[in-house]
Amino acid sequence: MQFEKAVRGILCGGILLGAAVACGGVAERPLRGPFPLLVTPWTADAQLDVPTLVKEAEFVNRCGAGGVIWPPASEVLGSLSMDEYRRGLDALAARAARPDFKARLTAVCPGRASKEALTRARLVNELQKKHNVEMALLARPPDNATNEAAIVAHYRALAEVAECPVIIQTYNGKSPQQSVASIVALAKEFPHVYGWVKEESPGALVNGRMAELVAAKPAIKTVFSGWGAKGWLYQGRRLGTEGVVTQRAPYADLLVYIWKRIENGDADHTLMDAYSKLLLMYNLGDTLGGGSDSMRGPHLYVLQKRGIFTNRLTRVHAPKGAKNGKKWEMKDVPLSDLEKAEIDSRLEAVKPYLLKGEICPRD
Repeated sequence: MQFEKAVRGILCGGILLGAAVACGGVAERPLRGPFPLLVTPWTADAQLDVPTLVKEAEFVNRCGAGGVIWPPASEVLGSLSMDEYRRGLDALAARAARPDFKARLTAVCPGRASKEALTRARLVNELQKKHNVEMALLARPPDNATNEAAIVAHYRALAEVAECPVIIQTYNGKSPQQSVASIVALAKEFPHVYGWVKEESPGALVNGRMAELVAAKPAIKTVFSGWGAKGWLYQGRRLGTEGVVTQRAPYADLLVYIWKRIENGDADHTLMDAYSKLLLMYNLGDTLGGGSDSMRGPHLYVLQKRGIFTNRLTRVHAPKGAKNGKKWEMKDVPLSDLEKAEIDSRLEAVKPYLLKGEICPRD
């Protein structure tokens, strides 16, 4: 089994960068560029808004992103049921199967333990076959891993199940840090599954580890920046990361613009300005509430302005012992006219770098 998988990985272009060859009935495409995570939309009655989720994915795809990811890990392990996870991914896979959808649909595959993550990987296998679509997984270590041996065992178990590339996310804030050496070893042992890494180590560790991972090519195929793309300008230009995984779907076109300038050496000398405009939008969270790393808060208004979302609602657990007996409650984002004016003015400043130069681009 191991030998067959390794051979299949080589034949499928697992270490042939940029190649597109037939493999298992579908074509392999390189995983690189911006991979934004979708912001999960909710209805007023606390249901997953599947049509809006698909519309958001269509927007990210039209922007030219390399991939589209759903859902954030915190939602998988917190508010999303397995049925909602299935329904959302099923609808996204059906849409991604159409010829105009070029972004790689990527499912977040976390788990408190390996068993939970493997269940989600099997669902992705099922959806790939059902819709004849190429997908990928974004998998961080299980929350209950207490040492590196447990993390490696988890990824080996996942390699036996996964039928698509797996992007390893190197940090989850709970389990120990996985070494670069073990990530490279997994990429060599399972070239059809591993070799793509979202390097998101905390603090000063991240840049040094990125340099080590990039130096390990071709076993390592793509190193993605993380942490909200806040270090991406340096990491992409100086360290050699080839994309970014970030929960910034409202700004997918801006991310793609920046990526193209990183690739072409900033031929038109707009990279610094475009990147500063990205940080200007991030700052909305610090300015108006919610924090710079949350894509809810004022960024939900941005999604409304861009014609993607219809509301600014977030589903949260109801307090224990709530009198109405409901499991969920909906929280809105109240914004004053002054706050809306600030967001609107920042969007105007970003317009030159948005899709078709428009805040709300039309087909």
